[in-house]
Amino acid sequence: MPLTGIEIFKLLPKTNCGECGVPTCLAFAMNLATAKAELSACPYVSDEAKAQLQEASA
Repeated sequence: MPLTGIEIFKLLPKTNCGECGVPTCLAFAMNLATAKAELSACPYVSDEAKAQLQEASA
């Protein structure tokens, strides 16, 4: 079962830097949950979070 936006948000760095193209990490997480964004757009996501998100989406 795919992760929800809130579940994804919990794994993100919560910097709200906007470097991914959206103003907040929550908005980015929602975009990830609906396949409107790629995880690689976040320059600050940890390797551990990447692994967990990739495992959940497999």
